[in-house]
Amino acid sequence: MESATVIFFGLIATSLLLCIALAVAWRRFGREAHAALWALAYGLSAANWTASLLKIWLLPAGSELTLLSVVCSVGSFALIALGFRRRAGLPLRLDAILAAAGVTVIFAGGGVWDSVNTNAHPWLVALFCSAMLVVSTLSLRAQRHNVRRETGGPAFWMLALFAAYTLGLGVLALVVKPGINNMGYELYRLLFLMGVPTGLFGVGLFAMFLLAADLAEGMRQLAASDPLTGILNRRGFEQAAQPLADECQRRGRPLAVVIADIDRFKTVNDRFGHSVGDAVLQRFVGHMQTVVRGEDLFGRLGGEEFVLLLPETSGDEAATLMEGVRHGVAGAAADLLPQGGITASFGIAVMEGPSGTLRETMKRADKALYCSKMEGRDRVTLSSAADMFATEADKESWAIEARRRAVG
Repeated sequence: MESATVIFFGLIATSLLLCIALAVAWRRFGREAHAALWALAYGLSAANWTASLLKIWLLPAGSELTLLSVVCSVGSFALIALGFRRRAGLPLRLDAILAAAGVTVIFAGGGVWDSVNTNAHPWLVALFCSAMLVVSTLSLRAQRHNVRRETGGPAFWMLALFAAYTLGLGVLALVVKPGINNMGYELYRLLFLMGVPTGLFGVGLFAMFLLAADLAEGMRQLAASDPLTGILNRRGFEQAAQPLADECQRRGRPLAVVIADIDRFKTVNDRFGHSVGDAVLQRFVGHMQTVVRGEDLFGRLGGEEFVLLLPETSGDEAATLMEGVRHGVAGAAADLLPQGGITASFGIAVMEGPSGTLRETMKRADKALYCSKMEGRDRVTLSSAADMFATEADKESWAIEARRRAVG
């Protein structure tokens, strides 16, 4: 009895520590709902082990404490599954999980007071817990956020192993009968006390790891995002652009680079204020995003200048696409400005062949944009056309000169 007391005290303390740690993580890491669900799960786990300890101390055959243990165990694993579904951005299916938990508690509770079938509740509870672990495991493989799916890789295998373990316990509990001298039942108790607490502790540790990984990814995305428009900032774009360019070169596919600039944006800020200017930038980004595909890369280089990378897109295709965008720019912010909207200029260059580089292609796109500005703004210029206007002396100075545009 003394050794069992020590074990249950350790299980209670471990569950409480995980509950507190997850509650702190919920409070400090953006109040994510799945962290709160996991914290509640380990609170119920602590209550479960407490009920088991009280059975040893007070009522060795207490049906009320056994039923409380069943409710806490079922609730704990249900909350774990709900937390993983919440993290994955999937529908919680709260009705289905609560219905399954209710059925398990009702039938297992009936077995607690059934003198004929006193081992009814262990296998029912074990099978329910295994099902909840399967739900959690599948949630990690159904992530809507690819990064979260990658960080959940180790947790997937841990949860899958734990689900298989609890399933085996459920089968064993189904075929053996309780009894002090029953070797099968003693084996079940030994495997239960060795494996279930260890698995729960492992789930808690991986939950903490996932919360920390999600926080780190959120910070990385925040550092790489433009706070006003929500797209990539210069730093984020530079980090993501080169791998995309390398992939296009490796596959021998073209990569179109589009640099766009809102015309006379400085005048908008000066006449109507920065709040209107910010709204114009947001409207322009929203309009551009109507043509951005999942594989494209869209970022803000600074001020009113934006860049768009279009993999597997030729110069003519990119020009046609940007012509369509250009025609709709005015309407995107027409209600913000008395003069009836804005215009934008576009420069396009294409990186083709093994000798091309992203840096050189962006310089050519910038020269094409400068050419659009010099030709009257509100137009799309391909790099090949821009090069026709360039002298050898111009080519080295245009990239710098384009960024010194004072008139937008």
